[in-house]
Amino acid sequence: MNRSLPRELIREEVKLTFDNKIRTLENEVMRLKEEISIAYDNKKLEAEKKAVEGQLERMLESVTEPIFYTFNVKCKKKLSTTARKVLLSWNSKQFYHANEDILYICRSKPSEQDFLLKILHSMGIFLQNATCTSFFNIRIHNVIITPTKSSKISVSSKGVETITFKLSCRVTPPTEKLEISWY
Repeated sequence: MNRSLPRELIREEVKLTFDNKIRTLENEVMRLKEEISIAYDNKKLEAEKKAVEGQLERMLESVTEPIFYTFNVKCKKKLSTTARKVLLSWNSKQFYHANEDILYICRSKPSEQDFLLKILHSMGIFLQNATCTSFFNIRIHNVIITPTKSSKISVSSKGVETITFKLSCRVTPPTEKLEISWY
């Protein structure tokens, strides 16, 4: 019986070490599977990243130089000093900021405010229809106010003014629809 006891202990010890080795091998297999899956996911992400970078490069290449349009507006009445200051402050200003300027600064004279809003909106709508641009891509490049002399001299004529607007806009062609892959 003494001899069988150590053999049983040895068998149990061998069984325990064998079980421990199996567990460590199973853990190693699980770790390797996770690494392989992470590497596979990283390759997918890299491929998607390269595709998106390529689309961004094509989009940047497709952005064109700004297109300039000049508009001349004749005013029948002389502009107030406030309106003149507002118009001259528009040099190199975004289109939507100019709209806000008219709405908030020219409140005291509704007829003049309405006149300036009509001019601004008609120019913006023309550019939208002609170039398929948005209001956010329109910039007022330059505004020049010049008094024009009328050929007829009359007492009621205070002088007619011409406002020259030079607007620029950037037109970007529509982008291709991105294919979204669901995993």
